[in-house]
Formats: sequence, C-alpha cells, structure tokens
Amino acid sequence: MNPCSANQNTPIRKHAFDNFQQAVALGKKMWSDESLGTSGVACLSCHAEYDLLHLERNQNFPHFVKMVGDVVSLDQMINYCMLNPMKGNQFEKNSKELTAMAAYYRSYRMQYLKEQRHK
Repeated sequence: MNPCSANQNTPIRKHAFDNFQQAVALGKKMWSDESLGTSGVACLSCHAEYDLLHLERNQNFPHFVKMVGDVVSLDQMINYCMLNPMKGNQFEKNSKELTAMAAYYRSYRMQYLKEQRHK
C-alpha cells in the first residue's frame, strides 16, 4: 500500500485553494501589489511584458541566478525579490501567498512560451 494515499496525512497548511486557477488569480493580484514591500515597487515594476525574467533561456528552477549569485529555487527567488528590490518580508515556505506567486509565475511563463510559438 502506498503510504501517501493514507487518510491520516499531516497537512502543510490550512486548505488554501480548490484549484490551480484560484492560486493563479491571487498570484496575479499580488504581482502588481506595490504594498507587499516598502520600496514602492511590485513584481510588475521589473517584470512587465516578461522583462528581466530571461524566459527565452527556457530554464526551469532551480538554476543559477547572477543577481543572487547562487543556485536558487523559484520560491527562494520570489523571497529574494521580496527582501531586496521590494524591501518587504519573506513569504513563509508553506504559505498560500508563496504558492500563489509560484502559480502565477508558472502561468505567466506558459503564456510567454505560447506567444513565442505563435510568432
């Protein structure tokens, strides 16, 4: 029997989303929220129209990010931006906010790839 299929699993957080699109919707709202930090910028300030994400390299996380100077996961990259350009607080590792930001990034990246295929 697969131990992961047991009904006695310990949750990592309180239930947050019923589906992926709900997570994407929250992440999209957060992407443009300048109040997440104190510097007056949002993710959208640096990454409008896919700017500075280097999506053309078609890299999945984790990978080396020059700005960070290390190999980082997507969650670590999100928190790096929260702490540095945005001058805010890190998201907790299992928070619905971090999940939402990662979900929106995935959706944003998929949209970019779709647009590139139709050029």
